[in-house]
Amino acid sequence: MNGLGALGDDKAVPLLREWAAPGKDMDSRQAAIGSLARLQKDNKELTQVIAGYLQDAHFPVRRTAIYALGGRGDTSAIPALEAMLQSKALSIEMQPAIKEQIERLKNPLAKGGPHGMMKPDGNASEKAGEDERLIHVEQLVQEMNDRLKEIEKRLPPAPKQ
Repeated sequence: MNGLGALGDDKAVPLLREWAAPGKDMDSRQAAIGSLARLQKDNKELTQVIAGYLQDAHFPVRRTAIYALGGRGDTSAIPALEAMLQSKALSIEMQPAIKEQIERLKNPLAKGGPHGMMKPDGNASEKAGEDERLIHVEQLVQEMNDRLKEIEKRLPPAPKQ
């Protein structure tokens, strides 16, 4: 899933939307949301689809959506992020991450340039950067697991003893 966004092929959007939907494997959903953020960046409707995952029942999906929206660069996501910031159910650890993504959208060149790489400028920024790297590592591990499962399916069954 993650590779589809990195390839930049907008034809993958329908497939990624399908895999980001509730009911799919959690890791696949996160990878699909992350990939969606990289595609059709001028598509405000797609930004709103990703923003919809801010209300998801699962914390990892909400966290992925926060960073996906910040990385997408579409300022139309700011109201959804600000609304989440006002939520009573928001974990205290996510407040700095949401604020940072809002700032990233408002001032894309202020913190790390157009590619959105955060410069360490305090504990919140460092923590957010660590979170993004961990999410990326988790997505890579999931991709490797998916590939191994595909290879395993193609292997002949083990002999019975």
